[in-house]
Amino acid sequence: MTIIDRFLTTFRRSLRPSPAPPLLSPEELQRLFTARYRSFRELLAANTNTLEAMAELEKALRDGRTLSMTFIRARCTLVTVNVYKIIRNLNKISDGRYSELERIFSRLQQSIETLLAGDQGRPEGEPVLDLERIGRAQADLTGEKMANLGEAGSLAGIRIPPGFALTAVATRLFFQRNQLYPKINHIIQQLDITDLDDLHRKSTAIQEIIRNSPLPPELESLIFTHFDRLAASIPNLKVAVRSSALGEDLGQASFAGLYHTELDVGRDTLVSAYKSVLASKYTPRAISYRLAKGFRHEQTEMCVGFLAMIGAATSGICYSRSIGGRGDTLDLFFAPGSAKGIVDGTRSTIHLLMERTAPHRIVQRLEAEDALGAWLTDTQAVSLAEIGMQLEYHFGAPQDIEWSIDPAGTLFILQSRPISAAAIKAPAADQSVPADERAVLYGGVTGCAGTGCGPVFIVRSPEDMLHFPNRAVLVVRHPLPEWAPLLKRAAALVAETGSEAGHLATLSREFGLPSLLALDRATEILTNGETVTVDAANRAIYRGRIEELLHDNGKHSNLMDGSPVQQTLISVLKLISPLNLTDPASPDFHACRCRTLHDITRFCHEKSVSEMFDFGKRYHFDKGTAKRLHNTLPIEWWVIDLGEGFQPGYDVRRTDIAITDITCPPMQAIWEGMHAVAWEGPPAARLRTMVSFLFQSAVHNGLDPSHSSALREKNYFLISKNYCNLSVRLGYHYAMIEAMLGNRPVDRYITFRFKGGAAVEDQRVQRIELLAEVLEQFDYRVERIGDALMARVERETERFVADRLKILGYLTLHTRQLDMVMADAGSRQFFRDKFIQEIGEMLNHE
Repeated sequence: MTIIDRFLTTFRRSLRPSPAPPLLSPEELQRLFTARYRSFRELLAANTNTLEAMAELEKALRDGRTLSMTFIRARCTLVTVNVYKIIRNLNKISDGRYSELERIFSRLQQSIETLLAGDQGRPEGEPVLDLERIGRAQADLTGEKMANLGEAGSLAGIRIPPGFALTAVATRLFFQRNQLYPKINHIIQQLDITDLDDLHRKSTAIQEIIRNSPLPPELESLIFTHFDRLAASIPNLKVAVRSSALGEDLGQASFAGLYHTELDVGRDTLVSAYKSVLASKYTPRAISYRLAKGFRHEQTEMCVGFLAMIGAATSGICYSRSIGGRGDTLDLFFAPGSAKGIVDGTRSTIHLLMERTAPHRIVQRLEAEDALGAWLTDTQAVSLAEIGMQLEYHFGAPQDIEWSIDPAGTLFILQSRPISAAAIKAPAADQSVPADERAVLYGGVTGCAGTGCGPVFIVRSPEDMLHFPNRAVLVVRHPLPEWAPLLKRAAALVAETGSEAGHLATLSREFGLPSLLALDRATEILTNGETVTVDAANRAIYRGRIEELLHDNGKHSNLMDGSPVQQTLISVLKLISPLNLTDPASPDFHACRCRTLHDITRFCHEKSVSEMFDFGKRYHFDKGTAKRLHNTLPIEWWVIDLGEGFQPGYDVRRTDIAITDITCPPMQAIWEGMHAVAWEGPPAARLRTMVSFLFQSAVHNGLDPSHSSALREKNYFLISKNYCNLSVRLGYHYAMIEAMLGNRPVDRYITFRFKGGAAVEDQRVQRIELLAEVLEQFDYRVERIGDALMARVERETERFVADRLKILGYLTLHTRQLDMVMADAGSRQFFRDKFIQEIGEMLNHE
C-alpha cells in the first residue's frame, strides 16, 4: 500500500459519519466489559502459548538437537491453534473489526501444512527397470545405490552383476493399494524415540503390517517376468535382494547396513524377500538413524534391487581415499568368500594400503604376506585400485566400493557410494599416553578417532539394548548394524572384532563417535559399570577418567545440518517467526501487512490492548479509561482497571491515580522495584554508538523524539485484582511483563519479554546476555535469541513471585539505554555485579 493509497483510505474514512456509541445501562456495560476482559485474558494466554511454542522450535533448530517430524508438527499445530484463538478473541473484543486476519491466517496455515506434508510430487516412471537401463538420471526412481551401480556398469572396464530394480513407483503402488501410509504414520506419531522398548514394539508392529499386506497382482507379475527373463541366461539363478532407498548411499548419510539384504533368493521366495526389504525401512536401527540424521520417513521411499548372485572367491571393500592413512593412499579390505562378514564385522579382514597414483604400489601390508597371495594377487589389487580411482573421478568424490571376484577371476563391482566427509579427515595426531598402570587394553583398529569416557556397558542381545544408559561406553563382541540405535547415546564404542570397513565403523564416523575395533577379549576384561576412558586414536583403554585425554575433545558437528527435516523446520519458521510489525506508531502497522504468524500475534496483542483502552471511549464507560499514575520518574505511566484493580471508593471520574489507590499486588511489586534504587540516568555512549542511535532515529520515525509516538509517550499497566500486564517502550527497546499472583500455585506466574535497542546488534545482544545472567541468578528460566529474551517464573510461593516482580521493576528502569555502553570492555561484568548487588540489597531489606 503506497502513501497515497493510505492517505485516500484515511480521507474516505474521515468522510463517513461516525456511528453513535450504543446507549447501554451500567449493568449491561459491566457485563459487556466482563466478557471483553475474559476474551482479553484468553488472548493473552494464547499469545503466551504461541510464543513459547515458537521459542521451542527456534531453540531446537539453534541447538542442533535430533528433530522428528512429530515434534515439528506438534509445535506447529500448537502455534496455529493458538494464533487462531488470538484472532478469534481479538474479533470478539473489537466487534469483528479485524476479520481480514482470518484470511491471512488461513493462507499461512495452508502454506505451513503443505511444507509439513512434504514434497509429494515424486517423479513418475516404470515400476520395474533392468539394471542396464539405470544410471544417475534415475536416482529419484531407483535410489542412489542402484543408480550408482547401473552408472558404474556403463563405464569401460567395469563389470556389474545383471539384474533389475523395483522403483519408488512400485513401492507407492504397494503402499497405496494397502493404505499403509496412514497406518504407519499413526504408529510413528505415537513413538517415543527415547524409549527403546517402545521403539522395538512399534517397529515390529509396522514391519508385520508390511509383510502381511498382499502385493498387487500386476506388480507380482512384473517381478516374476523380469526374474524369468534373467534366469533364461543364468542357469539355477539366485538373486541378492538389496535395499536402495531414496536418500541411501549419500555422502552425508550412508545408511550403512541399516536396511535388510536377502541372499540366495529363488523364484519361490521373491515376493517375501521383497516385502522384507521394504519392511526393513522401519527397523529400530533405521528409524533411529533417520531421526538422528534428520530424514523424513515419507521421503525415503524404499526401492529394491534384484542382482544375480556372484559365486565369490574373494570379496572386499575399497576406499579410494584412505580413511585412516595418508591422504595419498587408498584402502583395500578383503577376505575369502562374500563381503558380508567384512561389513558386519564378524570376519577377520586383510588390509592393504596402496598408493592412489599409478602404478599403485602397495605401501603397507597389515597381514602376513603368505595370507595375501592365497586370496588376492598383486595384479588384482592394482586392478581394484585403478577401478577405485576411475569411479572416484567419474562420481567426483572419494568412493566406498564393494566388490567380489568369482572363482574364474572375474571382478564384479557390487556397490559404489561416496565416503562420508567425516571418514576422510586426516587422522588425529597421537597424544601423550598416560602412565601404563592405568591401561586396561592396548591394540585393535581405530574405527573413528577421538576419546570418550563413561561406565562400561556390555551389550550381548537386543534385551541388553533396552537398558543401555546415556553416555556409557558400548562394548560388544561383534560390531553389528543392529547396535546402531545406541550410537547416539554412547560415549565410545569398543568391539572385539571388525575393521574400518564395517558398517558400524562407518556409522560411528558419521556420528563422530570414538570407536575401537578388533580388540580381543574386550567383553571379558572390561567390567560392567567400571568407568573407563577410550582413546581410539592411540588404540588404548584406561581405567577411570583421564582428563588430559578428554579436555580437548571437541564438540561433534551438528548431525542435522542440511537434513530434510532441518530444511522443513527452517522453511516453516520463515512463515512463523520473523517479526516485521515492530512499531505500532508506523503507518505500516496494519493487518494487511502481517506476513507471518508472529506478525499476527504482535498485531493482535497491540490491538487488543488498544481495544481495552478504548472501551470507555466507545461506550462512555469511565471504568474502561486509562488513569495517569502519579510518579516522580521522567516517564509517563498509565493504568487501566480490568476489574477490581482500584481501591473501593476511588472516584473513576478522575483522570489520575496514586499508587495507594491500586489494589493489584503484581503491579505494586513492579512499582516498588522501580523505586527501590534511584535511577542514575542514561549512561554516556561512545561516538560509534551515537551514530547508530542517530541512524535508527532517521529510519524509524515512530521512534524519533521529534515525532509523536503513543508507545514512546505512554506505558500502560493493565490490572485486575490479581493480574498485571505491563507494556513498556523505553527509548528503542520494548519490554512486556505479564504476571498473575493468585491463591493457587497454578495462578502464580511471571512472563517477561525484552527486545531491541538503539545500539548496533552486538551491543543489543550484550545487554540481553547481561539481563539473562542477572535473571538466572535469581531463579528465572531464560530463553534468548539474538537481541530478544523471554524469562519465566511459575508455580512458586506468593512471596517468591512478588520478589521476582520487584526485580523486573528494577531492571525495566535500570537497563534503559544500557545497550549504548555495552561496547566498552568490562561493561557487562560491571553492570551485572552492580545489579546483582543492588537487587540483593533490595530483597534483603524487604
